[in-house]
Amino acid sequence: MPDDDVMDRLLSDVMAADAPQLSPAFDARVMRRVRPRRATPMGRLVIAIYVVVAAATTLWLMRDLPMESIIAAVVIGVPIAAGASVYGRRLAVGH
Repeated sequence: MPDDDVMDRLLSDVMAADAPQLSPAFDARVMRRVRPRRATPMGRLVIAIYVVVAAATTLWLMRDLPMESIIAAVVIGVPIAAGASVYGRRLAVGH
């Protein structure tokens, strides 16, 4: 039997069969595994402490700079940080 006939018969058998369905339990398990994880209370506390220490260190290191330089750093740095955050989240999600 030629290969084309075998392929045609295989394709017609597959096309005539019902489409396979996954169980609802499988969908629920997949959704539980891919759901974004939330930080634990201890994780949130560690992040909050880090933010406070970083802000205090930054203020201490910038104490002798002119106010114009500080404002320029904030005006330039905040949009860059926000853009990097959005870019990183998109990479993590895979979009």
